[in-house]
Amino acid sequence: MLLAVVLAGCGSGSPGPNAGGPLTVYTDLPFGGPQQNVMQSIYDGEWLALFSCRRHGRIDLRCQSDDIHGHAVTLVQREDGNASGWDPADASAAATNAVQNNGAIAMIGDFDSAASATSLPITNAGNLLQVSPASPYVGLTDQSPYDDKGEPESYYPAGGAQTFARLVPTDAQEARATVSYMRSLGVTSLFAVTDTAPYASYDSAIATMVAADARQSGIALAGQAQVNSSASGLDTAYASLAQTIAASGADAVIVGAAPDAGIEALWQELFTQLPHVRLFAPSTLATNPFLNAIGNAMSATYVTSPILPLNQYGPQAQGVLRAYEREWSLTPTVWSLYGYEAMESVLAAIARAPEHPHAGNRLDVARAYFELGYRHSVIGGYTINSHGDTSLSRFVGYIVKPEGSSFALVLKRRYLGGGA
Repeated sequence: MLLAVVLAGCGSGSPGPNAGGPLTVYTDLPFGGPQQNVMQSIYDGEWLALFSCRRHGRIDLRCQSDDIHGHAVTLVQREDGNASGWDPADASAAATNAVQNNGAIAMIGDFDSAASATSLPITNAGNLLQVSPASPYVGLTDQSPYDDKGEPESYYPAGGAQTFARLVPTDAQEARATVSYMRSLGVTSLFAVTDTAPYASYDSAIATMVAADARQSGIALAGQAQVNSSASGLDTAYASLAQTIAASGADAVIVGAAPDAGIEALWQELFTQLPHVRLFAPSTLATNPFLNAIGNAMSATYVTSPILPLNQYGPQAQGVLRAYEREWSLTPTVWSLYGYEAMESVLAAIARAPEHPHAGNRLDVARAYFELGYRHSVIGGYTINSHGDTSLSRFVGYIVKPEGSSFALVLKRRYLGGGA
């Protein structure tokens, strides 16, 4: 899949990279996967930020921003997965394609932490700025007892130059917020489950973090176990695990995993055998396909997420959401705002970087990104530190309730971790 949108500016400006040619921003997401509507809404948010300007406080799609250093900016959409979700070969190929384009100036993506872990060494080696709207795995930016050995240095082969940033807090922060949520609900004893399927470590580490934080917060750790959601014989394994959890006396379970059919089956088995035990889902499992698939188990499911309900975002965000609806006659998702801000921040970095006579200014743009300072944005006010982490630290706790043939995430507790 390859789509391009060109922002043809009306300003003149001095000659810059690529001898006045266009600069390309790639967006690399699993557009054909189970969350294709979310991925499309991220892309549409990026498009909206690039192909519009503000007039009298309103986003106007009939006008265009001036060139940046005399260059038009092109947005190119690339696929990093397939119908099942992200794919390592596709993520690698998309990143390689972006790096090999001399006009490429930045990449927005990936969405999944494992996909970002795959693409980041490639984009970093090419000095290409990479901004992820998600990817909470802490090891991408910081050392942690729960990282794989050698992280985050292993993702930065270009002599340590920082080229990666994300717009959501890390899973280490989410773990602390999850424990806070548990305590507010009266949880006294926790069982932690991690997934050992291929590439699952990027999503499963949070369960180990929650277990450690729970013990420090006075919640007893009833036990820990591993499952492989891609293995055979899962029915027997899950039934045995549920029995083990029941015998432990735990009144809550945290499962660290990516959403797939195996984890859906695990969730249903736990609810069937342990209907009075609370099942805690990290933000990686807070997807429409997963929550729709778990059936009656949603009534025992509690979600921690840095993503607020749409109506909790401020006036600036509401203006973007209205513009989105006017343009496509579609209801935006919260992720539309993250796509919008990802592009806005990339454009700000391009504008901040000094002018050059050729396309070799990627490092300057990357450095400029980390010098943007405080951003009053549609996702809230924040800064990006030198490691690529956002200062946003807010989290919300949801309960999941059936709503017709689907479900609704109902806000239970707000700002578990504080922050802007």
